[in-house]
Amino acid sequence: MQVNRYKKIKTCFDKKDKKIQCDKIKVVAVDMDGTLLNQNHELSQGTYEVIRKAQCNGIRFIIITGRDYKSTRMVLEKYDLSFDYIVASGAEIRNSEGIILNTIPIRNSCLIDIYKRLDSIPVMVRLCTNGVDYFIGSRNNMMQGILEEIKLFDMSGSDETIMQSEIFKERIDRFCCVSSLNEFLEKNVPIYKVYISSDNIEAIKMADRLLSDIDNIASASSFCNNVELTDIKAQKGPVLKEYVQALGYSMLEVMAIGDSMNDYSMLSMDFGMTVAMANGMDMVKSVAKYITKTNEECGVAYAIEKFCKL
Repeated sequence: MQVNRYKKIKTCFDKKDKKIQCDKIKVVAVDMDGTLLNQNHELSQGTYEVIRKAQCNGIRFIIITGRDYKSTRMVLEKYDLSFDYIVASGAEIRNSEGIILNTIPIRNSCLIDIYKRLDSIPVMVRLCTNGVDYFIGSRNNMMQGILEEIKLFDMSGSDETIMQSEIFKERIDRFCCVSSLNEFLEKNVPIYKVYISSDNIEAIKMADRLLSDIDNIASASSFCNNVELTDIKAQKGPVLKEYVQALGYSMLEVMAIGDSMNDYSMLSMDFGMTVAMANGMDMVKSVAKYITKTNEECGVAYAIEKFCKL
């Protein structure tokens, strides 16, 4: 990458040779899994130090993730860092003190339609709320679904080993089982996201096709074996734009960093800098202005050092 300096103003060029004045970046919005965190779902020491330095220089950081707030805080609370939070893929916004500023839940009519369309497809369906996920069906089926989901995304090993793991116990603790959709609706709990997963890729593709024409619903994926549904207004890009502008920043003052298709909506927008991870999906890398290193190589820290005034 070329770097020019004039009157101490750092200027960089993105992958399309567009000039970026790095002193303008005042906000960094960063995804978590596959982006900020390494494969052990931890923040590396090098990345921590760069973020800490950036914050000391007045740069604001926003975590923008498909996780809910509780899960996000469980990972980040041990670090001496300050973040705003856009969680559940854009369905909830919290400030650095954890105070809820806005929510965009899925409408009940949409939820009923989603559930009917998925009824005959062999997929695991999670109804994600604030800190609790609901499963419709028997407890045994719920436990089996959690087991299969952990095998897909988190760890390998025998069923017995996984069921004795801390991650399995943590998942069980955050799940609530209900016998029917009507029982769930009677609870009047706002749903921020419907999370669908399966080790059967064809089943995921079928689910995605069947759900593609539901009004007021947005569909995205973090992996090839999942689909995430939110309200049409709860997408990372538009929510991030509205939030930073409400805080008084322009789009040119924002750098967004991500790796998967649920980051596409923000990396395809005209923020000052959009960065895809080297380990990211090809479609995401194709729309980003810059491709950094992998999450295992502290790619977020690398991008911050390249495009922010430290």
